[in-house]
Amino acid sequence: MNIKHIVIIGAGTMGTDLSVKLAASGARVTIVGRSGGRADTFDTRALSAARDLDVALDQLKLQLLSDLTSVDWSSVDLIIENVNEDLVLKQRVFEQVVAMANADTIITSNSSTFGISLISSGLSPQSRFFGLHFFMPAHLVPLVEIVTSDKSDLQIAEKIKLYLTSLGFVPVIVRKDVPGFLANRIQAAMMREVWNILERGIATPEDVDKAVKYGFGCRFLAAGPVMQKEMSGLDITYSASKNVFPDLSNEDEPPSILSDKVKRGETGMKAEVGFWTWDQESIRKARDLYVIKLKAAIKVLTDS
Repeated sequence: MNIKHIVIIGAGTMGTDLSVKLAASGARVTIVGRSGGRADTFDTRALSAARDLDVALDQLKLQLLSDLTSVDWSSVDLIIENVNEDLVLKQRVFEQVVAMANADTIITSNSSTFGISLISSGLSPQSRFFGLHFFMPAHLVPLVEIVTSDKSDLQIAEKIKLYLTSLGFVPVIVRKDVPGFLANRIQAAMMREVWNILERGIATPEDVDKAVKYGFGCRFLAAGPVMQKEMSGLDITYSASKNVFPDLSNEDEPPSILSDKVKRGETGMKAEVGFWTWDQESIRKARDLYVIKLKAAIKVLTDS
């Protein structure tokens, strides 16, 4: 697929990281964000992402603009909407870019909440609309979900997949536009049981994290969950499922252990309190270590 010019709409953390990654992979990238203090924030974050990727920011074909009307739409091949998780705002952005972009420009949303069918409702042609869901930190995590609606052109989806693969991403096609798409849907099922375990006092937060990191979590570097069960035996998985499934949580609302913390403002690092207590120094150290370990894990995956 001949994609040369990409427009990212939204210059927050995700949009900035993604713009640097795409530009570092050779694409011409225009990122559109708000005016004012946003430019300084963008520069700081972009420099950090460039350092993580060992590239010089000033050598990249990367441009920051403050409004959509300043974009050279005649040359744009791919649009990635990345504004706040506000459905009305996303729909408004889609309406604007449909009116300005070429008829064959691929228009996508990086939403983690709203399906592409909902965001693009009432617009045409539906064949060129896709979810394009990246994961934070977007300049490091390889996975991208290409989310299709029942009206999306699957041939275009396959071409997007080939293009992203050429840039070093690992794209997967989500063939139904369902809540949570693929990876977040799997993770949500796990987190529902994590909250259940904590609420019932089965284990501490520290031990839950250890069980995942040093148990099945590290095995995921070698094989995904389906392949793991293929190796261990589907008959064993079947028997274990019959015994364990009846005791797992099937709640359809967030549990009190989570909702109570949110009500108290104990939202994690950004509030300096969640399940642990933080200060700026401990936050910096934890995040730096996270990036180091994440890069090492990705290297294991990509080297193999």
